Amino acid sequence: MAVSEADERAIERQRSFVSEVFHNLSQPLTALHCSLELSLFRDQTADELRAGIATALENAACLRQRLLLLRELNQAGDPGDLSLPTDLNELLRDLREELLPLFESAGQQFELHLEAGELQVCGNRTKLMRALFYFLEYLFRYSAPGARLELRARAAEERQAEISIATCSCLPVGPSAENESYQRSCEIEIARCSFEAAGGEFGLLASGSGPSVWRATLPRLSVADSGE
Repeated sequence: MAVSEADERAIERQRSFVSEVFHNLSQPLTALHCSLELSLFRDQTADELRAGIATALENAACLRQRLLLLRELNQAGDPGDLSLPTDLNELLRDLREELLPLFESAGQQFELHLEAGELQVCGNRTKLMRALFYFLEYLFRYSAPGARLELRARAAEERQAEISIATCSCLPVGPSAENESYQRSCEIEIARCSFEAAGGEFGLLASGSGPSVWRATLPRLSVADSGE
């Protein structure tokens, strides 16, 4: 059976991501192994031994964090309970309130622009909240002091709700000129899988000399759909 162009892109994306995961996990694991090996076989002063153990602990913590993200990614494809509608505006307001102190501590701006009224969507609030939290924390990590993040939500055509996230961050991701594959982090994959599981989409809309713009969509519900 012939493989469609969309399937080929999905396969290539999966291969690229698996390669990236292996690279991200092998770095701290190799560093951990080397630091412990040196501590074991080399004569050292107490201070040198203490410094070696501290380095090993740092690499172990890094490895643990990346494994936790992989576990989160493994669960992202489960949409969760979709029986109740989610007010997207309320979710985003709560998310900004939770993350704003982090951005302000680094002198960064976090602007939120919402369409008036409620914006009911199909999606599990907890799942979407966690996915966006991981992704926005990822953007924060690669943002310089004074950077500005702008998050907008609106009702789009064809019963869709749209979220756009614009940032001037210099991120280590972007569309290839030759194909549509990305070098993706776990946080990006968590967001993509979570939104797709709820019937929406997530991806990079624009990147280049200007701000990077990410776009997410979710099925939008009417008042009748939400049972009100």
